[in-house]
Amino acid sequence: MIKYSIRGENIEVTEALRDYVESKLSKVEKYFNEDQELNARVNLKVYREKTAKVEVTIPTGSVTLRAEDVSQDMYGSIDLVVDDIINEKFQNFV
Repeated sequence: MIKYSIRGENIEVTEALRDYVESKLSKVEKYFNEDQELNARVNLKVYREKTAKVEVTIPTGSVTLRAEDVSQDMYGSIDLVVDDIINEKFQNFV
């Protein structure tokens, strides 16, 4: 089970944005034991140039999974970060 801590800098974290982050990151759960509790820290930033940065950190005990992306599209960055987290999981555990 993943517990989410979602924080926004220069952006309001709306319910829609929170739901999108949680639904995308829930894909990560299937790669862990059901009884394992994970705490996902998500930081969403928007800069003056209208670029968005998404950072996700998931400490797993032995390894910390971390990914970030900067682009013009917040939702696209969320998708890329989740893919990076899943790929990083496979590199460290498989």
